[in-house]
Amino acid sequence: MNNFVKKSSRGEARVGERTTKMGWALLLSCLVASCAAQDVSQNEFGCHCMGYWTCITRGGTINSYCGLSESSVCCFVPYNAKPVGLLPKVQKVKSCGRKGSSGHKEGQAEMFEWPWHAAVLESRQDLYVCGASLVHETWLLTAAHCVDDYVPYVAEGEPLLKVRLGEYDVSTTAEPLRHEEHFVRKLVLHPEFDNATLVNDIALLKLATSVRRRPNVDSVCTPSKNDFKEGSKAKCYVTGWGRKDEASSHSVVLKEISVPLWNNDHCQTALRQQFGPAYVLPPTAICAGAEGRDACDGDGGGPLVCEKAGQWYQVGVVSFGIGCGERSVPGVYTRVEAYEQWIRDTIGFTNE
Repeated sequence: MNNFVKKSSRGEARVGERTTKMGWALLLSCLVASCAAQDVSQNEFGCHCMGYWTCITRGGTINSYCGLSESSVCCFVPYNAKPVGLLPKVQKVKSCGRKGSSGHKEGQAEMFEWPWHAAVLESRQDLYVCGASLVHETWLLTAAHCVDDYVPYVAEGEPLLKVRLGEYDVSTTAEPLRHEEHFVRKLVLHPEFDNATLVNDIALLKLATSVRRRPNVDSVCTPSKNDFKEGSKAKCYVTGWGRKDEASSHSVVLKEISVPLWNNDHCQTALRQQFGPAYVLPPTAICAGAEGRDACDGDGGGPLVCEKAGQWYQVGVVSFGIGCGERSVPGVYTRVEAYEQWIRDTIGFTNE
């Protein structure tokens, strides 16, 4: 069911750039001998047909390919060759925050534009719980207030929640790339989350299986301290399937809206008009929005992202607001950079 219900060849064998007659002779010799079926074999030229990495670790020199396997090579191993031993670990190239092409319709995202945006659902009925964002192959960020009630059940191993990634239009299954779903194995709320004040309103969801990165599924970057300062003029967007305003229904297509970042002092002053003069905005929060430009009901837990040098970073997590897009009243987001160490300690990764 696609809908969810809303709740809150290789060519020639080569040695360098040159193909040698000896190389081809060795190749043919190995093929005739069917040496690919063996781990290591020797032909009349003194070439051993073996796996590529076996040749490397034995201190050999690769002459050409051999056998029927694409990983088998003709390897000359000198009598005085010194084994390499353990090969140096190959560092996996990582990438994050690669946004898709933008559209031309105000307020509506394009397919594949925000590949990290996810929906958290109740597994049995595809009941929408909140938004989330992919920050790692098995981890997502969301708001703690969205998933607080589910912690006891997930802790007992119940597949109560799942995450849908790569979704765009929830009303159709005719999208070029289908979404993927993964059960939530673990919920990690920030240890100092306060459900009454929504301070430290941030949580991590661990998936039971790793995601498959595709054009419609990829991770967002997480920022380091001072990457985006209060009141920064950075280009920022908030995304979600929430309402456009308080009087509208939830969207079936992923929405986007550009929002300006606020200085925290100005934000606190604006919020005191609603909460009283004693209200203190915590430094772990960041504000964004303008009249008619805001997150709304159904966007909770989703990402506030800003662009830097061609990559997109998650600056905030949708937490709370006064109405939707009210004049002079911004939305409040959990400031992700304030939790950089907690996120790294929990997930055990670094962005590159």
